[in-house]
Amino acid sequence: MTRISAVVLAAGASTRMGRQKLLLPLGGEPLVRRTVRQVSEAGFDDLLVVVGCDHDKILSALHGLRCRHVINAEYATGMGSSFRSAVGELADSGAAMFALADQPLVTAHEYRQVLDAHRHGSPGIVSVRYGDVTAPPHLFDREFFPELAQLQRGARPVLERHRDRMLVLRFPPELLLDVDTPDDYERARTWLSGA
Repeated sequence: MTRISAVVLAAGASTRMGRQKLLLPLGGEPLVRRTVRQVSEAGFDDLLVVVGCDHDKILSALHGLRCRHVINAEYATGMGSSFRSAVGELADSGAAMFALADQPLVTAHEYRQVLDAHRHGSPGIVSVRYGDVTAPPHLFDREFFPELAQLQRGARPVLERHRDRMLVLRFPPELLLDVDTPDDYERARTWLSGA
């Protein structure tokens, strides 16, 4: 069976938060640990975390979880550098899902839906829509890795070029929350305290 990897992008500098957001506590654990743990529970064959800014602290927060990592020294140039770092570590993978470390409301259940959709015969890409918004995670067959490695920012250009090869899953709109600002963080804390 094809080896399917999951990649969690966790290299950013958290400039809008004013401090390293991935280390902020959510539900009793650092945000980055929560996300990586949820992905690890979804059943992928391999889990790669791309770290950059504060990588020593991020890796410490992940201690004990089943994952490997790569350090993106070029993280300050944008998300495209994290895609390149990841693709360079996926030589044995037939497909890979890319997730963001700052989406704490997406759980193992949703990540597993992406994996299952691929295993049950996706046309090449599994994409996700939250209401009217397309956002990660997205899963790509290996044939798209060279395009992902050319990205400057997010994966939208690859998704738009290959709409005919894409299966779209629909997730509840309320799960779409990137923790970028203090207000986002408070919303995530409120959601998780009520869940």
